[in-house]
Amino acid sequence: MSDQQQKFSPLTIRIKEQVRRLRLLAGYSMAEGSRLLGVSRKQLEDIETTRDYGCHLEVELLAKIKVIYKVSLDDLVGDLPQDLYSDYYTRKRRKNAG
Repeated sequence: MSDQQQKFSPLTIRIKEQVRRLRLLAGYSMAEGSRLLGVSRKQLEDIETTRDYGCHLEVELLAKIKVIYKVSLDDLVGDLPQDLYSDYYTRKRRKNAG
């Protein structure tokens, strides 16, 4: 699928990858990771997936990730483009086929 049809912005994809990496580095299984975040195992799979499905990230979830994995939000999001209109901040919208 082309980049223009992706459901998630590059920023969201980076954070989703970071969440998975942090969980694995901490040695948590999907079951334990989901329990700590207060979500189902399926929801954690959706949170961690970077494919064109899954769920978007919520502020409350990011706050829990910060506390559980003892990571700053700056470390979680990484270096950000200074251009507020950069595609890095843009969530692509699907065009309806038809």
